Order: sequence, then C-alpha cells, then structure tokens
Amino acid sequence: MAKKRKNAGKKPAAPKKKPFPVKALIAGILAVVLIAGIVVFAVVHANRDNAKYALRSSYWASQTAKNASGDEVDIREVYNVKYSNYQGRLEFDKDNGFELWLSPGDAADGTHSGTYAISGDTVKATFDDGSTAEFALTRRDGAIAQIDVNYGEYTVSFFPQ
Repeated sequence: MAKKRKNAGKKPAAPKKKPFPVKALIAGILAVVLIAGIVVFAVVHANRDNAKYALRSSYWASQTAKNASGDEVDIREVYNVKYSNYQGRLEFDKDNGFELWLSPGDAADGTHSGTYAISGDTVKATFDDGSTAEFALTRRDGAIAQIDVNYGEYTVSFFPQ
C-alpha cells in the first residue's frame, strides 16, 4: 500500500499578503507636504524681496486726478495752473529714497522727499519733516502700473515714464 501524502487533496496555501505600508505612505505624504511648504515659502519670500526693489531708480509722472467724490478732474485744476502740459513727478532712487514734486514753480518750493517702504499694495512714505503718507499701488500682470497719491482733496495718479 502506498503511503498517503499529508498534503494530498489540499489546495496549496496562498502566499501571505504583505501588510499595507502605512508608515511609508505617511512618511511620503509628510515629505511632499514639507517640500511644497518650502517651495511656497521660497516663492513668497522672493516676491517680497522683489517688491523692495520694484520702484528703485524709477520716474513717475502725474497724468490723471480725481476729486473727493471720485470724479475725474483736469490736472490743471489740481495744480492750479493754466498750462495743460504740467505734470507732477514722483522719483524713487536706488537707496529707498523718494522725491515728490507736486507744485509748479521753483523745485525747492514744491518738492518733498524722504524714504519709503513697500508693504503689499501700499508705499509707506516717511517725509524728511517726519510726516507720513501712504501711496496706493495698482498692479497689472504683477508689475506696478500706477501709484495714487492723496494731494489735498484730490487723488493724483502717477504712471511710469
């Protein structure tokens, strides 16, 4: 009589399934989140640093103005001049200084200067006499396209030259 095998009639055992690698998945997700955070931080920081230099060595001229109710007015009315080609100017130097000239006549009479810093969509200006002002920035395609300065009862818009 032949010996019966122990495994005779039994199906072969299926190989054991490996457990799902939960720890590896969590480590992978954490690595992706960390890398994404570093990239976002780098991009935001780079844009903030670029904003510091966005106005350096630039020249802006006034072209339009609005009164307190938001209606556009002739620039001659703002500066109280009779000739139509008068423009105020706003210059930024390479050392975070600025010069704002709004009055016609001798430059010494109407020129205001000081230092500035950009914060978001605002230029925070500190004049040499200690007074402060904020100039609103308008951006187009990421670049500064317009600077609005309050001048008496008017808002004067400056554009790059």
